[in-house]
Amino acid sequence: MNNTIFSDNVPTISQWPGPSRIIVHVQAMLYTSLAASLLSAFFAMLGKQWLNRYVSTDMRGTAIERSQNRQRKLNGIVTWHFKHVMESLPLMLQFALFLLGCALSLYIWEIDKTVASVVLGATLFGFVCYAFIIITGTVSVSCPYQTPGALMLRYLWQKVPNRSTFFPTKSTVIQHPETQPGQEQPLDQEATVLDFLCISWMLQTSLDRGVNQLTLKFLASIIMSLGPKTTIVVDCFRMLTNFVSISSNNQAVVLQGSEQLAGMAAACLLGAVSHSLAVNPGSNILKDMHQEFDRTFLPTVNLCGLPFYPTISAVQNLLNRNNHPKGLSWEGVDPSAPGNLLLVHILVKIAWLHYQRLGMESHKKVPRWVLRFSFHCLLWNPEPPVSVITDCLLIVAMDLGCKISDDDVRNLDKRHVSLAQVCSLPP
Repeated sequence: MNNTIFSDNVPTISQWPGPSRIIVHVQAMLYTSLAASLLSAFFAMLGKQWLNRYVSTDMRGTAIERSQNRQRKLNGIVTWHFKHVMESLPLMLQFALFLLGCALSLYIWEIDKTVASVVLGATLFGFVCYAFIIITGTVSVSCPYQTPGALMLRYLWQKVPNRSTFFPTKSTVIQHPETQPGQEQPLDQEATVLDFLCISWMLQTSLDRGVNQLTLKFLASIIMSLGPKTTIVVDCFRMLTNFVSISSNNQAVVLQGSEQLAGMAAACLLGAVSHSLAVNPGSNILKDMHQEFDRTFLPTVNLCGLPFYPTISAVQNLLNRNNHPKGLSWEGVDPSAPGNLLLVHILVKIAWLHYQRLGMESHKKVPRWVLRFSFHCLLWNPEPPVSVITDCLLIVAMDLGCKISDDDVRNLDKRHVSLAQVCSLPP
């Protein structure tokens, strides 16, 4: 103003009676945080109501009609993206907490910077931890710390063309066991590891004999894919000891009615031990297995009475680092018995492991104790099943140095084709 107009009586400008700009900003963030918290609580209650409606059986009728109604509800949940709506509620709460921390830090900074530093440090620590959780959840699909932000970032990253991936690459594709001829089912290493984890869990927890038999049968089909650190060896041995008891005269006997299951467990144990010796002979798991075997079956225990004595004897020899058990007799072993059918398939895989380990030299030889079993089966009277004959001839073909593919060994259904090819070879 021009002070010549008022001379010395310059009027004073009135001050703003309201709160300062800092207070206005702080209040805005606090009210926004409060509104986001209330809205998330409101929608959470609605979501609970929606879920109660989904699980309710408010329709009478037949099982088919009730199932159709449940499927109709599920279709509606998928169509209207119910999952995404529910996952947005934690985001609202996280946003509200972040605003609360920022507002408190800003407000206290104007009052006392020391106290504000503590609040600001706690806020930044929480923010960094949350950012780390989002990054780990984005990088690893198996990470348990999954958040909506991680799912969103992974989705956006997959849409980027020519991107480099953080996810572990899959190993060489192999054919899944039990695959029918002409069908190719890729089996990556991660799926194999998950299979063995499921098998281990089944062997440890299941008390159903039928389930245990199916589990051991599936284990025999994929036993060639065992990893170096698997505990399947221990699981098979513990299942075997569940059906074997030691009598007062130190005689090992099988519980009545468990002969077939115990024989399958012994066969899988033989395959697991053989494979572990081929992959990692100095593993701690094999050392622990050897100690547990010696503790369970002391030198004074007589194992000759077991119906699968040759199998358990081969396991004992292998654990003693004798890859070629001498004096192992297969006399009296019926290759047609249900428990021994699995043993034949296991011995084929043991022969194949030894066959591969020798490389491509012309002097390939399978273990003699495996070859003796093949001759024993081929000379058995009456004639064993065709699958047993096929497996035994495949072992003989390996020992003769015939060209055998990995798929012939893994896929049981293709062995008859391999048998025809081997029989057509010139003498």
